[in-house]
Amino acid sequence: MKAIGLVFLYDRNEGPPQDVSANFISHFSNVTENLVLEGLIQLPEIKEILDMKRVYWGGIKQNFLEMQNDDMLIGKIAWKVYTDNSGIEPSEEVKSLIYDEKDAPWKFTLMVCVLYN
Repeated sequence: MKAIGLVFLYDRNEGPPQDVSANFISHFSNVTENLVLEGLIQLPEIKEILDMKRVYWGGIKQNFLEMQNDDMLIGKIAWKVYTDNSGIEPSEEVKSLIYDEKDAPWKFTLMVCVLYN
């Protein structure tokens, strides 16, 4: 399987996606490095995803805390965000890394999801 997109899910109470993503940008390379180290994505795939502009943000308005413990729900929401924004239907395989707000330098919980073809 080849990685074709990234979806960042966060608690919408942090702000609108444009603001959250703008404040997060300085941490992007560290997160993508972790994705590579965890074997979720390859470096050439990251470049292609960035070139194709297939990185999306989704602010979760309800049940964000409960969602963090449900891999299936995380995958379904990431799949929907990706499909709605790209018009491309990825495989149902979605892998994610979850950063807890207390450990994250950006100070909010973030679910980084990788979508595949």
